[in-house]
Amino acid sequence: MNKKAISGYISLLILSSFLHAMKPSNDILYSSLPLLMLIFPVAVGYRVRMNFSIKDISTGFIVSAVILIPYYFLFGGHGKTITVYSILFQLLSVAFPEEFFFRGYLQASMGRTLKAVFFVSLLFSLAHLPRAIFLNDWISLLSFFPSLIMGWLYTKTNNILPGTIFHFFANLVY
Repeated sequence: MNKKAISGYISLLILSSFLHAMKPSNDILYSSLPLLMLIFPVAVGYRVRMNFSIKDISTGFIVSAVILIPYYFLFGGHGKTITVYSILFQLLSVAFPEEFFFRGYLQASMGRTLKAVFFVSLLFSLAHLPRAIFLNDWISLLSFFPSLIMGWLYTKTNNILPGTIFHFFANLVY
């Protein structure tokens, strides 16, 4: 991983820690976190790979169904109503920016290897540490495990879209 990628990750941790410690009531301040994840790779001149191929989109949906439907019935299954707001929020403010930054930028900067998948999954989990500390949401650190799947999807397809699809559905199921 290069110095730019490390500085981007550290910037993300600092901003996340600051926001979670401050607990601002204004959602606009929280939007700075996904914006940083989208802007930083572009600002340092990195081009994130995303293409809309039917094969990659299908892969994202199939992997999501195979893993998340059994998970939903075994561990979730609370049947909460999902609002349009929560769908849009999870897709545009969480799943897409996080996949753009963690898989499209950090993992891509390390290469398409198993070592990169594990390392970026560890970084992804640790990025949830401010949430765990300041909001007492320690379960968020288990994000390491779905991150392995998202990293594997990126390695297999060289595209952030399948991982974004899985990430989106995993967040909705959780």
